[in-house]
Amino acid sequence: MSSPVPGTIRNGVDVGQLMTAIEAVKTDPANGKLVFTVKSKWKGGLQSEHQPGTYCVGPQQGTHRVNHTLRVDEPAEILGTDTGMSPAEIILSALGACLSVGYSANAAAMGIDLDEISLEITGQGSLEGFMNLRNQPPGLTNVAVKAHLQSRNASPEQLQNLHDYVNSHSPIWDTIANPVKVTSQLA
Repeated sequence: MSSPVPGTIRNGVDVGQLMTAIEAVKTDPANGKLVFTVKSKWKGGLQSEHQPGTYCVGPQQGTHRVNHTLRVDEPAEILGTDTGMSPAEIILSALGACLSVGYSANAAAMGIDLDEISLEITGQGSLEGFMNLRNQPPGLTNVAVKAHLQSRNASPEQLQNLHDYVNSHSPIWDTIANPVKVTSQLA
């Protein structure tokens, strides 16, 4: 396995830019502060659409170059019309996306060439909490991830170290696994 060389593209990640970003946050933690905004709109029934707003990375504010729209609905068994993924599937997808970013970027920094990242993420819960029955929690109560990583230049031990590191440093994993302050106000 080779060490990362600045300017090298590994796993689709520019290693030089990655190292520059890491150094910028090491030098001034304010460079690592993040703010994301999403605008959500009900579309009738159990359907909604969501679009990203502005975001901030450190002192810089940005907007997406492409207008992304995410359509969300519930399956017919939960009274939806199945025109999009369910909210539970969206949160599991967010975890999968974050883990994929973590595997790709951290493998690049470690000099690991990844040939494949595939994840199967399962969430378990019950409608009882949503329906206010039997004092059950309304959210998912268990999330399990099966990760498959394939590399031509990393040993099983190196892939396990990558896996452990990514799981312990994933922002979305941390958001799901630990209490997060959520506030809401009627505007």
